[in-house]
Order: sequence, then structure tokens, then C-alpha cells
Amino acid sequence: MFNDFLILILGLCVLVFAADQFLNGTSRLAERFKIPKALVGALLVGFGTSAPELAASLTAVFQQETGGIELAVGNVVGSNVANLGLVLALPILVWGNVVPPHGTKEQAGYSFLGALLFAGAVYLKLDSALGGALLLGFFCLTNYLIFLYFKKTGEVPSHSPRKYSWSVSREIIVMSVGLVLTVLSPRWIVSSAVSIGNEFGWEGGFIGFSLVAIGTSLPELVTSLVGARRGEWGLIIGNLFGSNLFNSLGVGSAILLSHAGLGRSIEQPFMDGSVLLGMCFLCLVAFWCMRKPVKISKWNALLLLFIYALLFWQMVRTLTG
Repeated sequence: MFNDFLILILGLCVLVFAADQFLNGTSRLAERFKIPKALVGALLVGFGTSAPELAASLTAVFQQETGGIELAVGNVVGSNVANLGLVLALPILVWGNVVPPHGTKEQAGYSFLGALLFAGAVYLKLDSALGGALLLGFFCLTNYLIFLYFKKTGEVPSHSPRKYSWSVSREIIVMSVGLVLTVLSPRWIVSSAVSIGNEFGWEGGFIGFSLVAIGTSLPELVTSLVGARRGEWGLIIGNLFGSNLFNSLGVGSAILLSHAGLGRSIEQPFMDGSVLLGMCFLCLVAFWCMRKPVKISKWNALLLLFIYALLFWQMVRTLTG
């Protein structure tokens, strides 16, 4: 177990450096090309930081005959609630004075809808191929609608002109290297977390909800903390809601389609219904917090954190019960 903890620490160090470089590159490129940072966060940073969830979930489905699908679904649910209950709440509690940028309400609404569709597909035990195809279709539709929204509004950030010491090509290289390391480093974190969980005899669903979900949510957490220190709230919030949308519909469809491709049947629920309902409620509360362009209070952040704690407690009850 000592080696697992050592790998976990090394992975975290690499992740901090990679997320910082990735955020710097995307932020500067958004400024150069006058792209709304909320859009960059939703369609680029959100997808990039959700890639570990995709890799971890598909690995669980393909490599584990029993418990793999439960671990994968638990990873999606746990990542969604961790993104809002921890990654969004903690920076607000520390820094405060956060005003949702333009377009946040729409992104939060799509994120809630995605969580609702994913929870419905899992709870109703839809045929894996049918459920995966439906989630994939909604995933493409919602991202197209987000793109059309920003294109229609023509919203551009108001940055004061300044000189850049780096060329565009160098910015792209730095951003790409940061993205690659951000995606790869959680593999070490996740593998060590699973080994630690197995040492304690935890079930696949709980490992996915707790250790794996927190591990694969580390890119979002580190990116958010680094961005909050710089006041990049548009990039942070867009990243989180974009990540949740990708988790629910993108990763969710990949899980169900790969499960169907392996010819495995659905014999029992993949996740406790109360936890799925709690995930949807947390996404609804986050949408309510973003409904108006006014400062988000720290009480709202505490509410998000409290709901996350309740869901974690419910998962512990399910494990011990």
C-alpha cells in the first residue's frame, strides 16, 4: 500500500503542473482570438479534463467481468457530484465574489438535463445499446445548441489590448503538452486509488463513486483552484458544467454502448436510486445558483457541499448495509 500512496502523490504533483500549463495556454488563446472563455471552458477544457473519466470507465467495463459496469457508473455519478459539491463549492468558499458569466445559466441547464437523462437510463435499466445511442444523440445535440447560443449572442470578452511574448504555435504546444499530462497523470492516481480501495474490501460502485471519481475529478479541481487564483471564473464554471455534460452523456453513452458490445446483460441496477436522485437534485441546485448574473453567496456553496456530503454518506450506508 505504501507504493500506491507514493504513486498517488507523484501523480498529484504532475497533475498540478500540467493543469497550470493547460489553463494558461487556453486562457491566452481565448484572449488572442476573442473567444468567450465560458465557451472555451465548456467545449475544450471541460472535455479535456473529463477524458480521465472516459478512460477509467471504459477500462473498468472492458477489464472487469464483475463490478466493472458498477465502477464505471459510480465514477460518472461521483465525478458529477464532486465537480459541483467540491470543485465548484470550494473555490467559492475560499475566494468568493463570484458572478456567473454570460451563458452560464444555459450551460447549467444542459448539465442538469444530461444528468437527468443519464440517471433515467441507469435507473430504468434501459437496453444498453438503446440507452447508449439515446445519450450519444443528446450529447451531440446539446453541444451543438451550446455552440449556436454563443455564436448567436456574439459575446466576446472585453480584454484590454496587450502584447504577447509567445507565438500562437508556442501557446498551442504548451496547451497540448499540458492537456496530455492532465489526461495521463490521473491514470496513476486512479490505479493506485483502486488498489487502496481493494485493500479495504470496498465494492466496485463505491470505489468508482469515491476514490476513482475524486481521482478523475482532480483535473477539474486543480484547474479550478488555479483559475480561481487568477479570477478566471468564466473558464472555471464553463469547465465544470461542460465536464458534467460530457460525463453524463459522452462517458455515459460510451459505457452503455461498450457494455452492449461485449454482449453483457443488465441483471441488476448499476447504482442506488437515491444516489441517482441526489445527483440530479445537486445539478438542479447548481442550476438554481446560476440562474441570474448576481454574486453567488458562500451559503450556496455550503449547500452544494452539504448535499455532496449527504450523497457520500448514503453511499457508505449502501456499502455497509
